[in-house]
Amino acid sequence: MAKYKYFKRTASTIDGDITLSAELFRLLALIDETREIGVIARESGMDTAAFKQHMKKLYEMGLIIPVVKKIIHRYSADFLAELTALLTYHLGPVADIIMADILSDLGIRDRKIPKDELEQLVSRIMDEIPGY
Repeated sequence: MAKYKYFKRTASTIDGDITLSAELFRLLALIDETREIGVIARESGMDTAAFKQHMKKLYEMGLIIPVVKKIIHRYSADFLAELTALLTYHLGPVADIIMADILSDLGIRDRKIPKDELEQLVSRIMDEIPGY
């Protein structure tokens, strides 16, 4: 279990009722397949030994499973083309340069924007528009 960076909640293997302590319930609520286990450990406020013990218990109860292959949901390259066209309409040809710089800064090379980075992309675009 220690080699996995991501876990997700699941209830597919549970038969019957379960009972959780407040601490286990709080930890279970923090688990999200998009957040690294180290982040969850820090946010839980538990010491390392307690955190590992509670994670093991949640795993053994069938409430969490490791994410073996992390799936990153992305907007298509067409979405970026539409966004760039809209920006070009309002800013002119400099929009292509702005988008190229922002995408480079965000490390996006395939022109497909991860859905969890859209807010950051829009914020960066707004920073480049005069008057915002």
